[in-house]
Amino acid sequence: MTEEKKIILNKIDELISKKKAELLKELPSVHEVSDGIIVRFFAEWDNCQDNNDIKFKNIQNLDKPNQIVKFMYLPKDAVFELMKREYICCITCLNGKLEIDTNGEIRTIEGFTKICVENDIFQGRALENTYIITTSKP
Repeated sequence: MTEEKKIILNKIDELISKKKAELLKELPSVHEVSDGIIVRFFAEWDNCQDNNDIKFKNIQNLDKPNQIVKFMYLPKDAVFELMKREYICCITCLNGKLEIDTNGEIRTIEGFTKICVENDIFQGRALENTYIITTSKP
């Protein structure tokens, strides 16, 4: 093979690799949960104000319209900073693992567990890809 052909083939390989990487970014997120696999597009989800990797959907409580309920996805290693969150009182973990620090007390919740935080100022991080439901005070 001539040197000219090698250069052309290398250029083609580079272009294919670049296009492949671009296409892979467009694929949906795939999450494993305890009873299966979820293929999730986050196109219609909102982004958390302090971390764009954290996605959420508002859930309307028909019986208590003033209560704020959110369904959230936190990717592994996502961090939410110490700040006031009046819209979160209780956190129900549906799948994954989440570490929460309130007043220096670190609590860990996993799938099918729930905690109610006494303080609306807290921080934390996702130890795994995590799905939670948060509710404000009733």
